[in-house]
Amino acid sequence: MSVKIECLCIIGLGLIGGSLAAALRSKNPELKLIAIDRDSETLRSAKSSGLIDEGYSSVTELSDIPQVAVVAVPVSAMRSVFVAIKPWFQHCLAITDVGSTKQSVLNDLASVLSPEQSGCFVPGHPIAGREQSGLAAALSDLFQGRRVILTPTEKTRSKSTAIVSQLWQQAGAEVEELSPRDHDEILAATSHLPHALAFSLVRCLTQKHDGEEIFRYAAGGFADFSRIASSDPALWSGICLANQDALLRAINLFEVQLGELKLNLEKADGDALEAMFHVAKMARDQYPG
Repeated sequence: MSVKIECLCIIGLGLIGGSLAAALRSKNPELKLIAIDRDSETLRSAKSSGLIDEGYSSVTELSDIPQVAVVAVPVSAMRSVFVAIKPWFQHCLAITDVGSTKQSVLNDLASVLSPEQSGCFVPGHPIAGREQSGLAAALSDLFQGRRVILTPTEKTRSKSTAIVSQLWQQAGAEVEELSPRDHDEILAATSHLPHALAFSLVRCLTQKHDGEEIFRYAAGGFADFSRIASSDPALWSGICLANQDALLRAINLFEVQLGELKLNLEKADGDALEAMFHVAKMARDQYPG
C-alpha cells in the first residue's frame, strides 16, 4: 500500500526529528514539512536552511491538522505531547513516535485516549543515533540501512502502520515489527544497559584520585566503550526509568556474569576466563555491525 503524504509534522526537532526531516527533504522535496519545537533558534535555523517549510513553538499555533505526525521528544515528555495533540487522533492518517521504550509510551497514550480513539497511533523506534544531540547533530543519512522497529497493537489500524513503514523506508531504513514487550526487553539488554554501564564506568573512574591520568592514558578500547557516556544524561535517565523493569532484569543478568568473571579472576582460572571470552567473541563475530 502506497499513500501519497503531502504534509508531515515533526514534534521535536532534535537529532532524530531533524535527521528524519533532512532524509525526507532529500528524498521528497515536494513534501510539506512542519516542525514544532520550543527552541525558537532551532526553528529559525531549520527554516532558513530550507529543512522545514513552517515552524511553530506550540501545537496550538497550527491552523490545520497534518496528515501524519511524528512525535520526536524524550519519553518523559510523551504524555504532555499526547495531551496537546489529542484532537489530531481523530483526523491524522497516522501518528508515530521515536521513543526508545514502547510500553511506557503506550501507557502514556492510554492515560489520554481510549484504545478505540488511538487507532492511528503506530509506536516506533529507529535504532540509530549519535552521542551528540540537537538539530546541529542531525544527518540526512542517519537512518540509511538502519532498523526501525514498529510495535503496533491490536487496535492499530493496518493502514496507519503501512504509512509509517513507508515513511521510514523513504528515509532509508529497514522496517521490522515486534511486540512492545519484546522491544523493551531487547533494547534494555542491547542499548539501555550498555549506556548505563558506560555512564557508570566513566563516573567510577572520575572518582579515583588519579582520574585525569587514567583518561590521559586510556587505550582505544576505553574510548570505544565510553563514547556513549557523552550522550544526553537527562534523555538517558528518562529512558532508564521508562524501561525500569526490563533494565533491572538485564542488570541482574549482567551481575551474574560479572560475578563469574570475578570468581575466575580470584581463582586465577585462565581456562575459565578464556572460555568466557571465547563464547563472547564467537557471538560478537556473527554480528555484522
